Amino acid sequence: MGALIDITQDGRVLTLELNRPKQMNALNSEVLRLLLGAFEDIQDDSSVGCVVIRGAGERAFSAGADLEEIRGLRVEDAQAFIQTGHRTMSAIASSSVPVIAEVDGFALGGGFEMMLACHLVIASDRSRFGLPEARIGCIPGFGGTQRLVASVGKPAAMHLMLSGEPIEADRAWQIGLLSLPPLDPAELPQETGRLASLIASGSRTGLANILEAARPAFAPAALAQEAALAAISIASRDGQEGITSFAERRDPDFHKEKP
Repeated sequence: MGALIDITQDGRVLTLELNRPKQMNALNSEVLRLLLGAFEDIQDDSSVGCVVIRGAGERAFSAGADLEEIRGLRVEDAQAFIQTGHRTMSAIASSSVPVIAEVDGFALGGGFEMMLACHLVIASDRSRFGLPEARIGCIPGFGGTQRLVASVGKPAAMHLMLSGEPIEADRAWQIGLLSLPPLDPAELPQETGRLASLIASGSRTGLANILEAARPAFAPAALAQEAALAAISIASRDGQEGITSFAERRDPDFHKEKP
């Protein structure tokens, strides 16, 4: 088996490519830990001026959390998985080196939340974005409930989170999810490389100061509450029914009573 993340460097631009194309670059615990370690190393590497995250293949940036891993988890195990995701997304969001998400294909669930943690997002016009957790009895658990509202405002964020409906790239641009208008897939790598090289040519200290000044200030309690609720949701009857029904390609049988 090849590496779960391919790391390459061209000049001062470091690229992290999720390498699970058959699983649509789903995020399991090992991928999350590898990403976290990479970002911890990057902070002390003066040769890196910009980071690009992309997914291997043409289907997905990342389709989100690996459902095979979270199926059947108890609350304690679900909490450990969610905390790993939180630490990884926080490392991306708090990076002193600018991070670009290069999205070609699906960015869903935890993959969408990873995109939100990046500082810039460039996407192809065939990309689709969404938080389908509501459709499987779960909630966004990698910081998405906080970062999405900060990115696009409450009305658009609530539509995405409560409906679970994916949106096309044009709509993502309209509501402010993307840094540039959607591009032809053939143009995406070139434009990402151009922008990343331009950013990397700047002062690393100056860029770090811009990122620090512009970084949203989330209340730690809000992120902690999200993590706790996400773990409870995954381990709940409805959460496990939703995850199982998705894997079995059938409609979920949710409880209809008040929680």
